[in-house]
Amino acid sequence: MQPTTKNMNTRKQHKIIAVTPAGRKKYMEILSKYILKDISIDEWHLWDNCRDTNDRNYINSLAKQHKKIKIVQEEGVDGSNRSISKFYKNTRDADVFYIRIDDDIVYLPDNFGLLLYSKAVEEKEKYSWWSPVVINNAICTYLLYAKNIIDTNANLTAQATSAIGWGSPVFAAMLHHLFLKSYDSTNLEKWKINDKFELFLQRFSVNTIGFFGDYSKELGDKFCPVDVDEEEYISAKLPILTGKPGRLIGDILVAHFSFYTQETFLLKKTDILQNYARIAGINHYRFSYKNKNNKLIRHIKHLIWYDGMYSLNQICNIYPMEKKITMKLYEER
Repeated sequence: MQPTTKNMNTRKQHKIIAVTPAGRKKYMEILSKYILKDISIDEWHLWDNCRDTNDRNYINSLAKQHKKIKIVQEEGVDGSNRSISKFYKNTRDADVFYIRIDDDIVYLPDNFGLLLYSKAVEEKEKYSWWSPVVINNAICTYLLYAKNIIDTNANLTAQATSAIGWGSPVFAAMLHHLFLKSYDSTNLEKWKINDKFELFLQRFSVNTIGFFGDYSKELGDKFCPVDVDEEEYISAKLPILTGKPGRLIGDILVAHFSFYTQETFLLKKTDILQNYARIAGINHYRFSYKNKNNKLIRHIKHLIWYDGMYSLNQICNIYPMEKKITMKLYEER
């Protein structure tokens, strides 16, 4: 039975506000379907970190159509991940549970806001933030592997920037296809873990995390200082400073489309985004994509910092692992 506004309010002690560093239209079209229909989410704040004028026009148009949406702007943002930290000063209302959601989250379960909030409020004073299991998040992928939910011969590691779980577009495509297959066969229960996990002393991709406004208010700029890498700071340093780890909720699932290491391949060589649009209820979904950041110096930088697989994927358009990786649900072996 779907919750009504009346019985939901009796279960909520806080407002629920989703916040999204926004935003790319091709992804926001999908995410908006979930956020706008979720009556447990009271407001949706779009942090204007757009790089493209067309994307900015889209989020402004979306806000004009829906009272639930508010555009938040800050000085000196440039569309980079580094700019996101400038927006956290807007998450300090004491009566609010905030859910920070990437713009390319392409699947959320029904009543996601209430699901995550209900888990968090039970242990409010113990943790800094709460995350669902995110499909296409390297740490979550390792968890699914360690818990015998997915079976793969890929060399996964428990690192946020794992060469496979974060860096391989071929692996990401296989993971998405397996998840979508389970969705279409109403078999998502197999992906859920009836447990919770502490995250501490490590970087974690904060694709979707919830936190309480009174905690952010109490810490002020120490919750997320301006001009830091918000992901590194909130996932790794904040728990160290406060003694409160992050919390991973095993039985809530969301899907994250891509990291920049995966995006070109997934958009140009697969129909995965179209399938997520389909299950979100979008008919005849179309998008345009231009790889504007395809600059040699950028690729050389990442070649130096990571490994040769990046240059093969991004520069040469070669995907040598495409035929080597296998993946299936564990019990399908």
